[in-house]
Parts: sequence; C-alpha cells; structure tokens
Amino acid sequence: MDEIQLLFNEIDKLSYPDSMKMVKGEIEVRAFFPGGKGTFSNGNTVSDKDIMILGQDFDCEANFEVSKTNKKEDINKNPTWRNLLAILKEANISPDNCFFTNAILGVRKGSLGTGKSPAFRDSNFIKDCQNFFLYQIETQKPKAIFVLGKFAAQFLSKTSSKLNCWAGIKNFKTIDQQQFQLQKNVIFNNGIKSNLVLLTHPSYRPVNVSRRTYNGESGHNAELNMIKAVFIMALALFIMPF
Repeated sequence: MDEIQLLFNEIDKLSYPDSMKMVKGEIEVRAFFPGGKGTFSNGNTVSDKDIMILGQDFDCEANFEVSKTNKKEDINKNPTWRNLLAILKEANISPDNCFFTNAILGVRKGSLGTGKSPAFRDSNFIKDCQNFFLYQIETQKPKAIFVLGKFAAQFLSKTSSKLNCWAGIKNFKTIDQQQFQLQKNVIFNNGIKSNLVLLTHPSYRPVNVSRRTYNGESGHNAELNMIKAVFIMALALFIMPF
C-alpha cells in the first residue's frame, strides 16, 4: 500500500465536529491534502519530498466542490497556489519536492473558508488532528516545514515543546521582533526533527507581507530570506544524522 493511501486510511479513524466534513482525496489531480493527494505531480509518495507546506485547513465545502468538479485546484486563480508557487519559484524550490497538506483535516461546512477554522472550537478533534500531523511527519520526515499563517502555527504549538512560543501569536510583527519566525532543529513529540519557518498565508500575502521583518530586510525580501535560511538549515539534515 502506498504512502498516500496509508494517510487516507488513518483519516477514517477520526470523528468530525458538526462544523467540518471529512474529505479524503476526492479531487483527482492536484490539491492540498486531504482534498487531494498533496503532491504536485499527483504521485503517491511523500517520503521523497524534503519540504512540507502546511496550511490551516483545506477550505470550505463550496470551494471544495468546485475543485472536485474541475478535478484539481486552479493554480492560476486560487490565490494560495498562485502566491505560494511564485515565491517557491523565486527561492528556487521545486513544488515537486513539496508535500502540500493541512493541519486540520476536512473542509468547513458551508461557503466561508477564511479566518480561523471553526474546528478549533472542538479541542478533542484538534488533538486528533495534531496526532495525525505527527503521523504525517513520521511518514514524510520533512527536512523543512513551511507554516502558512498564524493559525497553523498555533496548532503546532502543542506538537513540540520548542514551539510553545507560537501558542499565543497575536501578529507577525511581534513574532519577527522576538525572532521566533524560524525554528531550528525542532524535535516533535514523536521524535521527528525538522526546521520550520512561519510565513504569512499566501492567500493574504500581498496585503500582509509588508509587515514582515528578518535579518535587516522587510516585506517580500524578508520572507524570501526566511525561506532561504530554513532551506539552508534543511540541507544540513542531508548530511547530519538525527
């Protein structure tokens, strides 16, 4: 059984709150996991990908149905894909080397897909999703994790003691001032080690990126340098054992 199917099988074990609907790969070609396989080339393995791209949740039910009908998420019209692929290209990172997934499983019921996920109101479900995240990184063993937005970062704060600093994030300005945007050699609760960078969510990037600062740079250049820095950290894991 391939790795993607193993991940889908684990989804069946979760109980979903009323605000969320289970999905497991119904989008046939290209989509963030769990709406699709989460691989850009639609392959069935994740352990050959060095980078995990982690969003908050897939989206709302209405938008999911559109992508399901089209058999893929539109990388030109969808602002998350469009802005994310643009900065990956500028950082010279191939999307084929990434696993595109989400912290919270399922899709939001209804037609509103923005803001903090309603799933956060169910602490038991969030714990299940955190355990599933640990299963994902145990399967993939990513050298780097690109965390999209503060809600995904808050989600991760319970998965490693080193990420406690992300628990009460109010804004990116504070995170950057405290130099918490990059987290090196994070050991998760299951023993997997990785390096993380906290980025503005791509769907809001044109509006919010101007607030970012890092290593003497601001705005777009700041985030670009964050990505390059975490990728350098990740390269060290190619030659350094856990």
